[in-house]
Order: sequence, then structure tokens, then C-alpha cells
Amino acid sequence: MATQFSSQLAAPAAPISGSLGDPSRAILGPKRDALLFWGAPLAAFLFVQLWLRGWDSFAPAAISSQAVIALFGCVSILTWAHLIAVVPRAYMNPEVFAAYRLRLTIVPILLLAALFLSHTVLVAAAVVAVFWDVHHSAMQNFGFTRIYDMKAGNAPNVLRTTDLRLNWTLYVGPLGAGAALAVHTVYFRQFEGTMLGALTSVPGVLANSHEGVRLAATLAYAGVIGWAVIDYARAMRAGYTLPAHKLATIMVTGAVSVLAWGFSPPLVALAAINLYHAVQYFALVWVKEGDRMRGKGTTLRAALLFALGCALFGLAYAAAVSGKPTLFVAPFIACSLLHFWYDSFVWSVRKKQV
Repeated sequence: MATQFSSQLAAPAAPISGSLGDPSRAILGPKRDALLFWGAPLAAFLFVQLWLRGWDSFAPAAISSQAVIALFGCVSILTWAHLIAVVPRAYMNPEVFAAYRLRLTIVPILLLAALFLSHTVLVAAAVVAVFWDVHHSAMQNFGFTRIYDMKAGNAPNVLRTTDLRLNWTLYVGPLGAGAALAVHTVYFRQFEGTMLGALTSVPGVLANSHEGVRLAATLAYAGVIGWAVIDYARAMRAGYTLPAHKLATIMVTGAVSVLAWGFSPPLVALAAINLYHAVQYFALVWVKEGDRMRGKGTTLRAALLFALGCALFGLAYAAAVSGKPTLFVAPFIACSLLHFWYDSFVWSVRKKQV
């Protein structure tokens, strides 16, 4: 099996290449990558834990409760705000827009029309957005591993399938095995009163099968990690060198996924995961599109306008989803779905678009 990598790899080299302090292997630089990219999951998890424990330990109960609400509220708004951050990439980058003109113009119109015309479609889209978000978050982790491979000079297709499988499992496995799965499946109850009302039974079915789901997720998690170790060992024997930044990304995101989804209360896990995901995304958009957004103005002004626009969208999204799905929420659900979909093609390591 080692020979399957030989056509894409150079002669055998050291198993791990570079160091976390090597600027040439970093995206923004060693320190900023440690805070905003490969180290962001751990930084976000520790921040959430310290925030919650700190207020609980040193503040009166009433103040501590307000601090917790403020944290979850701010993270929620930040999460919704990052959805609109794809706009500079998709619509302000001439090369990206020219390459995907029809997708970026016709599809949004058709999607909005469907959401406005059918309540069942609107509810289905809202539920799909919840689970697509899980996949999307896993794929962002996958994307960073591929970027670090590219920075290290590795061929774009080497271990790509393995990384895709590994990063998806590292994120989804602990979620499927932990209490957070119920928080996600509860959204099926929104189908009540629609043509898909039978789907409201999904949360109950999964709750009754929780131990079986947990066991399956745990076995799949262990199996995929073992499979990846074998693939990496074969690739290294054929000459592949694992970038230090990529290894750090896999280890940190994998560990935080287990700690958050597997051992933390679901809301705490959601806060930590969504916080690091949004921070990573804002940083990546800014590093790739910041110069274009700045134009002839100042960096500070462009950054403030970008942040303000995203924040206003996040606040509007929060207001829209405060009740049951209505027509007012349709544009925001559409934005969620389009964000997930756009990210699948406006960023590409293989096409050197990152």
C-alpha cells in the first residue's frame, strides 16, 4: 500500500517537518496562528471554562447568572455574525464571483422563493441548517489541515481522503457519543403541524437508542483514528512529512472536541465550539480579503466596518430566531445554508484559493 503514495511524494524524509515557531509554515505567523487558527479551539474552551468558573466562584449568584447569560448571548451573536462574513469572499472577490456567477446569483433567489412559499420547506431548511452546521464545522477543521499541508509543500491530494474522514470523525464522533446529540435532534420537533410531522418522533427514537448510538459512535471514532494512523504510517514510509502545524491542528481540535462534546454540558460545549469556529473564520476571511475590503481606506476603518456589518447581522438573526420559524426568519435561514454551501467551493486548497 505504501506504493500508492510514491507517485506524489518525494524521497523519505523526517516524519514531522518544520516547527510551530516557523513563520514560513504559519498562515498569519507563529503567535497569531497559535491564538486564531490551530490553537483557537483550546483558547476558546479555556476561556469559556474560566469565564463560567470564575464568575461562579467569586461573584454573587445573581451577577454570576447574568454573566453566564451574557457569554452565551455574545457567542450566539458572534456565531450568527460569521455567517455573513462569507460575502466579501463570494461577492467582492472578482475571481471567485466570475468563477461561480450562476451559483452566487440564481441559487439564492430560488432558495428564498422556496422558503417564502412553503412553511414545510422553511422548517426543513431550519433543521437541515442545524446538522449541516455540524458537518461544516468539521470541514473547517479539515480545511486548516490542508492549508498547513500546502504551506509545507505537500501535494494537494496526498492523504486528502484520510484527512476528510479523520476530521469529520474527530468532530462528529464525540458529539454523537455525548449529551449534545439530544440538543441537536430536538429541532425535529419543529416539524409538528407540517407535512413532515412524522419526523417529530426522531428525538424520542434516538433517546431510546442512546446507548446504542453512543456505542456506535465510540467504535466508529476509534476505528477511523486507527485507520488514519495506518494511512499516515504508510504515507510517511513513502516519503510524506507531517507538518507540525497540521499535527497541532488535529491534536488540539480532536482533544477539545472530546472535552467539549463528551464531558461538558451541551450549552457549554456549543459556546466553546462556536466561539473558536467563528474566530477562525473571521481571521481567515480577513487575511484573504482584508486588503480588498480596505481598498484605499485605512485598515482600522475597514476592520471596524466589517465587524459592525457582521455584528448587526448577528443581532438581526438573534431577533429573527427568538420564536417559532416564520417568514421573517427565511432570509436568515437562507444565509445559513448559503454560507455552508458557499464555503464548500469558494475556498479550495487544490485550486490554491487559500
